Amino acid sequence: MIIRSVKTRSDLQALFAGLGSDPAGAAIMSKKAFLRIIDIGEIDTRGANVFKQEALACGADLALPRDAAGFKVPRVRGILMATDKQIGIIVNKLKCQPFGLKKIASELAAVLEDFNKGNFILKSSHGRKLSLDKPVVMGVLNVTPDSFSDGGKFNSIASAVRKVGEMVEQGALIIDVGGESSGPDSKSVSLKEEIKRVVPVVEAVRKKFPDIFISIDTYKSGVAVAAYKVGADMVNDVTAGRGDSKMFSVVAKLKMPICLMYSKDKNARTTRDKIEYADVIETIDKFLSERVVKAREAGIEQIVVDPGMGAFVSMESKYSFEILRRLSELRSLGLPILIGASRKSFLGGKIEDRLVPSLVCAVIAVMNGAKIIRAHDVAETWRVLSIR
Repeated sequence: MIIRSVKTRSDLQALFAGLGSDPAGAAIMSKKAFLRIIDIGEIDTRGANVFKQEALACGADLALPRDAAGFKVPRVRGILMATDKQIGIIVNKLKCQPFGLKKIASELAAVLEDFNKGNFILKSSHGRKLSLDKPVVMGVLNVTPDSFSDGGKFNSIASAVRKVGEMVEQGALIIDVGGESSGPDSKSVSLKEEIKRVVPVVEAVRKKFPDIFISIDTYKSGVAVAAYKVGADMVNDVTAGRGDSKMFSVVAKLKMPICLMYSKDKNARTTRDKIEYADVIETIDKFLSERVVKAREAGIEQIVVDPGMGAFVSMESKYSFEILRRLSELRSLGLPILIGASRKSFLGGKIEDRLVPSLVCAVIAVMNGAKIIRAHDVAETWRVLSIR
């Protein structure tokens, strides 16, 4: 007899397949296998007590503060502990209840559906498609003189195209081209200068590699448009649309996917401050949820989320490690997750000594649900992610 370690639905499906289980029966049983811990947030205390009774009735439970039973406060926070099957039962029960529980039921069903999403496809309006059913590597190409990692190395078109060729051969399926550094001491680049830096490179890369997915790392809508015209497929915006009020409408018009990143600073700069968080994941989730709503209201259909890492979050390295450890919680957004921990300062040591910790972060991120790993060391990253 052995207690199996089953962390994903694919693990469970393989286990059932080994038994020779009927596929239809396996689908039903899979809903009983995973215990979900869901933070419901604040709800009406009367509704919370009804919710708890419905949870207990099907073998689940709703943790509530002590004051809830005595109705001493009007609203309380709840933590639900239930399997997917139990959640389905609870949702159906709550739909008929008062005290705001109908809305809670709808939100509960939606968050479970979002969390269980696994297969994503990014579609470029240029006609290219990128499947994210397995994690992919995004190779970094900085055409800036002051990038923290490789500033000045790829300023010429020839050297940039040569570097992209290496990354494509090493396994990168996305190339992220950036023309402005986000370091705390870096100077802002004008629209004209950034276009001058990135557009010739994107154009040359597109001609040489017609099938590669190209991301433009910018918070300026003008750069996004110029890069799109010469073949860029998606936008990677470290300000999540806060750096340029036109970004969302432009991306929607061009039908480009966009990556929205959490950053404490809305001006596309990292920080030197040791910012403290009561709950870093809760803060990031709230921020990204709000930005996703704004993006969708503008008409954007394809969104990737990035929780930010290192100095985009805080100079306190503990928060970056907590993000990695709890990354799976962001699956509740129902969107592909990008992680960019490569060579960042929270890993410690000199830049040239950060390869191994960067690879460890990549593996942890993928195990916790990341679909895109942004990396400087493409060959090594692809190799560790290819181990099955």
